[in-house]
Amino acid sequence: MSLSSLSPKLAANGALSRRWAGPENGPLTIEQLSPPHDLTQVDRCLTRLFATVGRRHGTHAHVRPWLDRMRDFVLQGGKRFRPRLCLASYRIGRRSAGPPPRGVWLAASSLELLHAFMLVHDDLIDGSALRRGLPTLHERYRANTTFTDLSRDRQRGADLALVAGDFLFAMALELLSRSGLPARELVKAQRLVSEMLLETGLGEALDVLHDDLPLADLTEGQILHAYALKTSRYSISGPLALGAMLAGAGPSVTKALSGMGDRLGMAYQIQNDLAGVLGDPATDEIDDIDGSKRTYLLWVTYRRLSESGREALDDALASPVGPDRRRRIIAMVRASGALEECRSKISRLHDEAATLLDESPLDASQRRGYLSLVATFGLQGTSLSHVSRG
Repeated sequence: MSLSSLSPKLAANGALSRRWAGPENGPLTIEQLSPPHDLTQVDRCLTRLFATVGRRHGTHAHVRPWLDRMRDFVLQGGKRFRPRLCLASYRIGRRSAGPPPRGVWLAASSLELLHAFMLVHDDLIDGSALRRGLPTLHERYRANTTFTDLSRDRQRGADLALVAGDFLFAMALELLSRSGLPARELVKAQRLVSEMLLETGLGEALDVLHDDLPLADLTEGQILHAYALKTSRYSISGPLALGAMLAGAGPSVTKALSGMGDRLGMAYQIQNDLAGVLGDPATDEIDDIDGSKRTYLLWVTYRRLSESGREALDDALASPVGPDRRRRIIAMVRASGALEECRSKISRLHDEAATLLDESPLDASQRRGYLSLVATFGLQGTSLSHVSRG
C-alpha cells in the first residue's frame, strides 16, 4: 500500500468516518505546493546522477548492467512521495510557489535514493518477489545470473542487491553533500538526515526483533515506537522537517512538524495493518499474517482475546502458512473487535497530530498549507479539518 493514497478497500470499510478534502482557501494552492512537474524534475535529477555515476564507475563490462538494473529499479514506478513532501514543505516555509533553488532540489531528490535503498533491503528481509508490480531488485539480478543451480542464483541475486542497496545509500549521501547548499544549511541538513537514518535503522531492527517475541511480551508503546521510527521518520517527519529547515524554519517549527508527522505515520501504519486483513485468504498472499508480523492489529487482537482465544491464536500462528491459517487468524481478528479499536486509535493519533499543528509556531496560512498536504497525500484524519480555519 502506497503512502500517497489510502487503500480503497480500507476507505470503503470506514476506517475514516468522514473524508476531509482540505481547506478551501489559502495563500498557496496544492497545485502550487506540489505541482506535477516536481516528480519530473526529481526524476531528471536522479537520471543525471545515474549517468554521472555510470561514466565514472560503469566502464567495467560487468558493472554497467548492475548499475543499469539499479537505475531502472529506482526510476520505474513510484510517486516520489518523500521528495515532493520535502519540496512542498519548503514552499510553505518560504511562502512562495516559485521553483526552489538547485540545492533544495538535490537535497529533496536524495530522499528518493534513501527510500530505494531501504526498499531493496526490506525486500531482501521479506523475501519479496515483486515491488510496484515489477520484480524486486534481487529478483532482477537473479534472473540474469548464469548459474544452473537455483540456490546459487538466488544467493547471487541477493548478494548483488544487498551491495546495490549500500551503493544507493552512498549515492544519496553524495548527492546531498554535493548539492551546493550553503555550508551552514548543508551541515544542518546532513545532521537531520543522519538522525533520520539512524532512527529508521533502529525501527527496522525493532521490526525484525519483535517478530521473535511472544505477543504477551510486547507493549503498545513498543510497537508504536517501532512504527514511528521505521515509517514516520523517513517517510513523513523527516521530509517535512528537512523542507522547513531549508526554508529557514527554527527548531521549534521542525520539532512540531516532526511530532505531527510521527502521529500521521503511526496512524498510516496501523491503517496499513487493517488493509492487510481485507484480502481473500484463499487467493491473496497476506504478508503480515503469513510472516506472523507483530503488528499493532495482531497485538490488539491478542490483548482482547480470552485465555483460550490467545492459545488458539498462538496455535494458528505456529501452523503452516496457507489459506486455512489465514482464515483462522482473520476470523479471530474480526471477532475480537480489534478492527474497531484500531480505527479508534487512528482517530486519536490524528487528534494528536492536529493539536501539535495547531499549537505550533507556524502562522495560520502555513498551517493551512500543511493541512492541504495532509489531504492531498492521503494522510488526513477526521479531526484535522478544524485546525487553522481562520
